[in-house]
Amino acid sequence: MKNHLRSVCAYVCLFFVLGSACLLPHAARATTLTVGVSNMGTLLSAAPNGQPDGILGAILSEIARQENWTLKTDLCEWRDCMRKLRAGELDLLPAVSLTPDRTTVLDYHQTPALQTWTQVYTRPDKQLHTIQDLDGLRLSTLASPTQYSYLETLLPSLGLKTHLTPSETLIQGFQQVQAGQIDAIAADFFFGNTMAHQYGLVSTPIIFLPAGLYYAAPKGRNADVLRAIDRHLSTWKADSDSVYYRILTRWDSSRARPPDTRAAPGYGLLALAAVGLVALLALACAGYTRRRARRQTQHLQAAEHRLSTVLDHIDDLICIEDQDRRCRYANRPFREFFDLPATPSSTTFNPDTSRALMHVDGISDAELQALAQGESIVTQEQRPSPRTGCTHTFQSVKLPLQNPDGTTGMFCTILTDITARRQAEELARHNAFHDPLTGLPNRILLLDRLEQTLPGARRGAGCSAVLILDLDDFKKLNDSRSHAIGDQVLREVARRLKEHTLERDMVSRVSGDEFMVLLTQLGPDLETSTRRALKIAERLRLVLASAPLEPGDQACVFTASLGLTLLHPGGTTAGDAIREADLAMQRAKMLGGNQTVIYDHTLQADFEQRLWMEKDLTQALNTSQLAMHIQPQYARDGRVTGAELLARWTHPDHGPVSPALFVPLAEETSLINHLTYWSLGVACQALLDLQSLDETYPISINISPRVLMDPGFGESVRGQLKRTGAPGNRLIFEITEGVWIQDVDATVQRMRELNRLGIRFSVDDFGTGYSNLSNLMRLPIFELKIDKSLIRNLPDDPDSIAIARLILAMAEQLDLWVVAEGVEDEPQAEFLARHGCDAMQGYLLARPMPIDAWLTSIRQRRTGRD
Repeated sequence: MKNHLRSVCAYVCLFFVLGSACLLPHAARATTLTVGVSNMGTLLSAAPNGQPDGILGAILSEIARQENWTLKTDLCEWRDCMRKLRAGELDLLPAVSLTPDRTTVLDYHQTPALQTWTQVYTRPDKQLHTIQDLDGLRLSTLASPTQYSYLETLLPSLGLKTHLTPSETLIQGFQQVQAGQIDAIAADFFFGNTMAHQYGLVSTPIIFLPAGLYYAAPKGRNADVLRAIDRHLSTWKADSDSVYYRILTRWDSSRARPPDTRAAPGYGLLALAAVGLVALLALACAGYTRRRARRQTQHLQAAEHRLSTVLDHIDDLICIEDQDRRCRYANRPFREFFDLPATPSSTTFNPDTSRALMHVDGISDAELQALAQGESIVTQEQRPSPRTGCTHTFQSVKLPLQNPDGTTGMFCTILTDITARRQAEELARHNAFHDPLTGLPNRILLLDRLEQTLPGARRGAGCSAVLILDLDDFKKLNDSRSHAIGDQVLREVARRLKEHTLERDMVSRVSGDEFMVLLTQLGPDLETSTRRALKIAERLRLVLASAPLEPGDQACVFTASLGLTLLHPGGTTAGDAIREADLAMQRAKMLGGNQTVIYDHTLQADFEQRLWMEKDLTQALNTSQLAMHIQPQYARDGRVTGAELLARWTHPDHGPVSPALFVPLAEETSLINHLTYWSLGVACQALLDLQSLDETYPISINISPRVLMDPGFGESVRGQLKRTGAPGNRLIFEITEGVWIQDVDATVQRMRELNRLGIRFSVDDFGTGYSNLSNLMRLPIFELKIDKSLIRNLPDDPDSIAIARLILAMAEQLDLWVVAEGVEDEPQAEFLARHGCDAMQGYLLARPMPIDAWLTSIRQRRTGRD
């Protein structure tokens, strides 16, 4: 009896030490809080009296009662609630997951209120047991960046061809599954269980995307409220008999299990201490009357049952062992993983009163010695499951449970399964440095290897070479057959290049149909190295040209253009080497392809071209060489909704010069300022000419980031509009996604300054850059222009379809106008119109033409109508 009391006292001491560390100062009282409430089933709802209900609503109501807050409920759909929260119309919103993008506009408390996950639901006649069963099925998911993007990346990485269908609301998705339009739906566990019961669906064992749920507030507001929530959650979670667990028990039913708390190691200690406290109270009352003893015993049993219920519903594997390493207690996940029987001792939490389950080989001799000395051990370890035979990786925390005299009587092991996280990290690490199609190193990894190779070449340790290989006429294969066939060709090219190079060399796919090979240890001198490098290049060229590639059911022969440059003592930098090899490859293409060109200084002619272009473009400004063409944009009903002005340069000696050549050149020099102001003047006059013909659609011109951020640009635009009398509200400035990378705050300020003149903004080439969507939401954007590279492969390429639909759905939610550029055939136009694209621009509808020709065509149309 004395030993038993000492053991219990140890738990009590531990409880009070850890409990006192969790006490925080009280948050400042709030008077009235406007709380957003969506109908999320057992997770969150509104009670008949209008107050927040469900698990998170009941927890918040209890905190409000103790803090003397008044809760004012605002019933709204989830997306509308999030919009109101960001706009500051709500003070608090429950059930918000924490993401990096949201932390820029929202504030959170520290302790998660609940842990939830995404689960798959289907009709009873469907047999879905593992994630592989989703292959080929139609899966509905909420059209949110978090869930949809996660599945869009996860499923293809597992080799699954699941057809994702985004839904505006989860209720819509459940209705589609019930009607047989969709095979299954991925939904939040709490909401999904309620809806599945309502629509006659069943849950499957397929779960993923665990997430913590928090109460969120607008950025910089209600910090005292969040601190108070943290204080209550920390205190309640440390006490197994608290109101927190009573709320969980009240909402626990066959349709809604208690939340997956994924308890941290410290939570396990507090739970053990709480049980010890209950046991102490029961023992201390043993001397009282039998009636009071019976009440205390019943209280102890109820507390143990509640705590055991909570521990059985978390994902962490928890086990308590004695000094002989016999398992005295194991929660349900531990028993299931190690295939242990559900004996009576496994259903009660008290390790002192239960007999040993069995040996589980959980603690080694070395660990046992360290734990006996009072140390805690945090490691990663792998454990095989006897039930499945699979080996899992765990984050392991082993803790000694000490008696008051300092001796150790029990040891607690908490195992958190991180197998999926480790696999995802390894996959992300591999994908960051490898091409997903061919498995070859990508440009980043090759550049790193090249940087390591250069110092050796400079020290005279031997010459190396960079070889760039580009397939000839590969675009024709994609256009005439399919991208799937093109992918097969690229994989076969990668295999042949790897097979015919040495292991010490590196073959990389850098983009499209372009490959790069780093050849090392070619020889001690430049002449020998050059001869060997050319021999290898010729072998690779013949390997591709001599044996047909056989994608699909038709064989095809591919040739390649190769550019070669040598790395030698006193040589160039990595960037220069790649540029030289690329120039040589471009020369090979100009000579007809299927050959190798080694870099020499005669290729400097390309640089000379830049010189004459820069000089002649300066002279061409304000002359007839430069003209502005117009290309109209059409709505789905055939109306002209806008037009874009495009610069054209006809050189007196060289003829038409592509904008792809002279615009980037102007961008690099001060010429872009002159070109932009000239474009602005032409646009103002075109607006006035169209206005005289009762044509009131807007005109778009491209604005360089460099010009946009010029301090005097805003005032210059104001003066131009005042001088010409052109309507600023019919002028659209097209900017690229990279304009706000350097300083988003300065960009927002400049754009708003121009907004006040009526000018609107369009994001050009959208979908090809790396926009931070949270920054995009801060900008006063009116329009998105989907880049023609994404339109080109519609409607056959699944990736292009997914990206285009994602952009259109996002634009609809953000109330942005969408224009698709580069529309060249009817299937592309039909796809875009069917998915809600506002306007289209491209050769299918109208080619760019001189402005006077466009005005003339308008007059002729009107004359014909008259």
